[in-house]
Amino acid sequence: MENHSRPLEQVKRIREYFEYIEREQRGISEDKILHKALPDHLKSEVLMHITHAMVSKCPHFSNRELGFQRQLMTSLEQRFFSSRSMIITPSLPSDGMYFIKKGTVDLLSETKMGESIPFRRLGVDDYFSEDSLTDHWDCNPYLAVSVTDSELWYLNRFVFYRLVENFLDEGAQLSKLEPIKKANTHSRHDTTVTHGNSGGNSVFFIHPDNYFIQCWFGLILTITIYTMMTIPFRYAFMENHEITTIWLLLDYFGDFILFLDLLIRSFFLAYYDDSHLVTEKERIWRHYYESGKMKWHIASLIPIEVSALYQPILCPMWKLQVWSLFRMNKLFRLLEIPALVTSVESSLAKLGVRVPKNAIRVGKVIAVIVFSAHFIACLFFAIASYNQYHTTEGSHTNWAYMNGLFSKPLLCPDQHPDTRDLTRRYIASLYWSIATLTTVGYGDITAHQDSVIEILFASFVLIIGTATYTLVIALLDDIVSQLDVTSSLYKTKADKVHAYCEMEALPDTLKSKIHAYYDNLWQRQLGVSGNKILSFFPDYYRKEMIIDIIRPYLRNTLFLKDCSANFIAHIVNCISYELYLPGDTLFHEGERCNSLILLYKGKVHLLNSKGVKFKTVDNGVLGETSFFCFEPHLCSAKAVDTCQTFCLSASDFVSCLRENKMTEQFKEYLFKNTTQILILKESVLKMIRNLKSSKMKKMAVEEKSKIPKGVILPDTLSRCSWDAMLLLQTAFLAFIIPYQISFMSHDTALSLFLIDVNIDLFFLLDIYAKLNKFAVIKDGSLLSSPKDFRAIYLKSSFKGDLICAAPVSFVAFCSGVQDTRYGLLRITQLIRIRHFGKYLNSCAITLNSRTSLSISTEKLRIIQIFIIMLFLCHWFACIFHLIGKMSKEQGWIIADESNNSSSGERYLRSFYWSLYTVTTIGYGSIPIHTNLERIFAMVVMIGGAVVCDAGITAILTSIIHNRDQQSGENSRRIQCTNKYMSTCGVSEDTQIRLLDYYRYDDTELGNINENEILADLPSALREEVIRHFCYDALRRSELVNDFSDGAVGSLVKMMEPYLAIPNENLSVINEDCDNMFVLKRGQVKCIDSSGYENFLPLGTLIGHIATSSTHALVGFPSKVLEINVLNGQGFRTKYINPYIIFTLGSTSVRSSVKKNNNWREQILIKTASKEVKKIFVTVRSWKNGQQHDTIGSSEVQMNMDSTENSFKVVIRDTTGKSAGIISLSLIFRNMRRHEVLDTHERTAVALEYCHLYCLSRCKFEELKRYFELSNSDSNLNRLLYHSTGQPLHKADVNANFNDLCEEKHRACNIDHSKTDNNQSSNFIAEGGNHFPITPMLKDDEIPRRSRLHSLKIVPKYDDGDPEAGVRMTRNYSYY
Repeated sequence: MENHSRPLEQVKRIREYFEYIEREQRGISEDKILHKALPDHLKSEVLMHITHAMVSKCPHFSNRELGFQRQLMTSLEQRFFSSRSMIITPSLPSDGMYFIKKGTVDLLSETKMGESIPFRRLGVDDYFSEDSLTDHWDCNPYLAVSVTDSELWYLNRFVFYRLVENFLDEGAQLSKLEPIKKANTHSRHDTTVTHGNSGGNSVFFIHPDNYFIQCWFGLILTITIYTMMTIPFRYAFMENHEITTIWLLLDYFGDFILFLDLLIRSFFLAYYDDSHLVTEKERIWRHYYESGKMKWHIASLIPIEVSALYQPILCPMWKLQVWSLFRMNKLFRLLEIPALVTSVESSLAKLGVRVPKNAIRVGKVIAVIVFSAHFIACLFFAIASYNQYHTTEGSHTNWAYMNGLFSKPLLCPDQHPDTRDLTRRYIASLYWSIATLTTVGYGDITAHQDSVIEILFASFVLIIGTATYTLVIALLDDIVSQLDVTSSLYKTKADKVHAYCEMEALPDTLKSKIHAYYDNLWQRQLGVSGNKILSFFPDYYRKEMIIDIIRPYLRNTLFLKDCSANFIAHIVNCISYELYLPGDTLFHEGERCNSLILLYKGKVHLLNSKGVKFKTVDNGVLGETSFFCFEPHLCSAKAVDTCQTFCLSASDFVSCLRENKMTEQFKEYLFKNTTQILILKESVLKMIRNLKSSKMKKMAVEEKSKIPKGVILPDTLSRCSWDAMLLLQTAFLAFIIPYQISFMSHDTALSLFLIDVNIDLFFLLDIYAKLNKFAVIKDGSLLSSPKDFRAIYLKSSFKGDLICAAPVSFVAFCSGVQDTRYGLLRITQLIRIRHFGKYLNSCAITLNSRTSLSISTEKLRIIQIFIIMLFLCHWFACIFHLIGKMSKEQGWIIADESNNSSSGERYLRSFYWSLYTVTTIGYGSIPIHTNLERIFAMVVMIGGAVVCDAGITAILTSIIHNRDQQSGENSRRIQCTNKYMSTCGVSEDTQIRLLDYYRYDDTELGNINENEILADLPSALREEVIRHFCYDALRRSELVNDFSDGAVGSLVKMMEPYLAIPNENLSVINEDCDNMFVLKRGQVKCIDSSGYENFLPLGTLIGHIATSSTHALVGFPSKVLEINVLNGQGFRTKYINPYIIFTLGSTSVRSSVKKNNNWREQILIKTASKEVKKIFVTVRSWKNGQQHDTIGSSEVQMNMDSTENSFKVVIRDTTGKSAGIISLSLIFRNMRRHEVLDTHERTAVALEYCHLYCLSRCKFEELKRYFELSNSDSNLNRLLYHSTGQPLHKADVNANFNDLCEEKHRACNIDHSKTDNNQSSNFIAEGGNHFPITPMLKDDEIPRRSRLHSLKIVPKYDDGDPEAGVRMTRNYSYY
């Protein structure tokens, strides 16, 4: 939302929607559950249960046929509106009816002054906007606004139309009720909105969303925390203290506030009952009483402390302790703390104060640990006080005395302890409590072995505390695992994409584009695609946001600028979001125009067929005339920078025209604006033609991005090495500066000073390089101009880096500051640590791309957490040593007898203590005595619990869970499949083959789904990936000789991934083959009609449609090139399993895989050519399940005068060096009798799992006809034909489009050579998809393999023929 600059009000409403889902539905989207998680029959039952009450109470639908009611209920769409949100707005006419499931809605009328006045309040099971079902509102007669958070169910007008078409009788009755409905609507809407009681008396109440009550709950929470902390503390530690005035004022002020809270909740605090605001005092009191909170609140207000007036002293407890003991009932309020915290969070959110959710959860858990430790510490010391009071002289059986907290027996009365003793006692108690709860358990403070009560209490704390802390750690594990959940999901997806790119051996440039796209997606949208984000929104919010973005462009778009708001709203439902990176091609010249592109961010160059720029578009509409005329693109479009677009497909546009009954209107618009459209088209063509002039060429020369001299790109080796140096130096600073502060007590060594100076100089050089030399990638764009990347650096991290690079070490050394102060002066250089993660990621990427090492995201996360733990242990060790060194009392250094040890030995002891504390092992071998040491130890214990127990555990658990989850999914898939197949009686052979596919998917593919990978990519990158494998294969084929490059690109866009299983027939002689394939990976054996077998190389076009085009062009082969492979030598051992590809013209065959030194093999290439002058030889290395590496290639010239040609072919790699030698014998001869072919068809069999790209014959014929029509007829005829599918004469073809779609594939299978070229009216066009109308054929014209059913369309003329229309006849058609 931030990147799209949405209005704050719109952002607020969308945020409130997600908060409502989280708060009211626990994060569960009811709409997604209904439409994705439930089968259709259960979904219908659930929808009927939810909507039955609303529909049955509506008089227009209550007495209808049961089937009609059922379909109506299941057609409703859920919508949510936050409080004070507009439902029916002045700008967008309503196109459906609303039912109210939850909440309150006000209907508003607009006055002449433009004010909105409420005239009717609707509640649960009410409805409104029912007139819009039968009438097209040009403007809304009234407005609607949600008073509270409201859940509505919406009936769309078009859904209602389709429903009425299925129930014509019900539709007729509804049309009769229309006048009554309007009258009822009028009477309902004239009711005035009233507030308060029905009697009209004003009732005082406090709204639950009122600002006062939000602050009030914050005050109640503060008082509750005060009570929770002070009462146990005073009872345990404040012996012999009097009850002072300040204690009385604080305690009774809190009691007074809690009493007022009881009154407010009993009589004045309104509440929502099923979204109705309840304000009656009696109902408020009953609600408060039934909630169960009243009894706890009353119990906490009972003044039990009055008993202290009669018994003020209970030795060893003095007056304040007794007073606190009798006030323990106030702790009943602790039961409400979770609800109060939630209320305060909600209040802060409404005020705009947003604290990260996970930070709140971590804070809550730490608060639970601290408060639990506080209670336990107070009780533990209270037991020690009791034991100390009852001990005899010389027999002190309590832990406090053994640790020097008591120096004499307790007396009652006696002098109260001073603040210093009080602090020592509380810190020692809390120290023991936290050490026990966090399972550190040093053992330096323990229960006295002779005190039974202390041992029992300690045992109780160990059991209860351990159980409680285990739950806390489990919560921390969940929190820590969720802290990085978005990043984890993104990185998991990025790892799969990286593995896919490596498996397919995509070119480095294409891999870089894909990685840049995901980097850009992470920076912009945290790795989630735009369409995925839009799918999170409710349809109405999505529609509102898109309309708000594209409205300026629609105002200048053909046809759409004159359409109604209802039609635009319908169009918006079909619009999709696309992101293009710099250099991406939006479309090519001559490609089929499938979509209208609304460019709202970024710049696009328009190019001619030679790639010369003639225009730059900045925020506009692309492909306008081609889209509305259903013609190919006139030019190419390439993104200059990162472009954000919304796209409308042609098929969706035609569907919207049909559903809104606007086909005729569109036809009339094209008639009226033909001249304008042709002028727009001609203006583009004129600019392209003008490029031929020398003057225009100079103006339109395409700008080539030149890297300035001296600029270093991000992925170069020198840049990667620089980042590695920065990583090492940052790690050195993170270690040495704390060490110098804590352990350096003498002059700085010269060698260390020189290292520090070199680091300072290196950081200065780094600043210079980032300002002048280091190019950066910003939002997927490479910024190589120093001006550009300098501006970005100055705005980002320049200031921090400049502070880090200050030469403080040189100044300090020269000034004679060479002790601890030397390290303190350098502490600002620790700011560099913020870049540590970036440097580490850069090094990991470098190792992955430049070495054989593979550092996955999981490994990198483990490395990161262990580095964090080591640095924390180091820093804690340095602080711990500094505390011991600065302690004026007997600190741990003296107690440990380490004061005379060297710095290295003391560092080792400090690090040892830090490590066993952070890891919660807690040996306790290093004694801790002072208060400051114990406070710091408590901080380290809690920090260690979070970082070690929760952090490392959570990350490792997450990694193991992800692996186990995938393994579990695979196992579950196999188990469910076995159960299903055994239940259905599937043959054993089929079961084996299916299980073998699962094995292949798990082991060979690594569960990488190519369809999911490609679907997640933007359209430009998806097309580029498929183009890499398919374009050359299609372009070489005689099948598309008459196609332009743009038309071939259209074919590429239509191809889809296909996985062939072993022994699957891709094509069979004398059998229909409805698809053609491009072989991407795997072994396919080809058998011609003579029985000759050969292996197909990668990139081969497979299918009868391909071989038929070759046969039609050159006929049957009559010659044979006989290739005898004799020997191969000189190939490096790293090239495992080589094989040879021989290419003759457009025909390619390959040898078997040479797994040993036996290269002998005979290969035949059948050709129609009369002579062969040269063949191409390519040697590749076979890899199972992956793309094959090219070893080298060569060209062989043949001597046609010789009957046999023997060659030693030198295979050269890409650098021109020899990669090996192959000995060949070539014979070019006539075809023998047994080699003659009687058909062009071939049988293609997959020998293993083969990956291909597939295109159906129907789609190919459809596209072919599209371009044929685009190149024929007059402009006007083509324009009308492509837009409406109707010829110029007055025939009105009333064919139902759904029926056409059902017959689409059969109607496409036509041999156009049998069709009269002049009969252009024998075709129907819908959204650019042209369906041939097959003429009747005689029996002798019917091919033996293509007896199909086709569709005959009989035009309906205005002659009153009752049988005119669409007639289905049993007919035959052929390809």
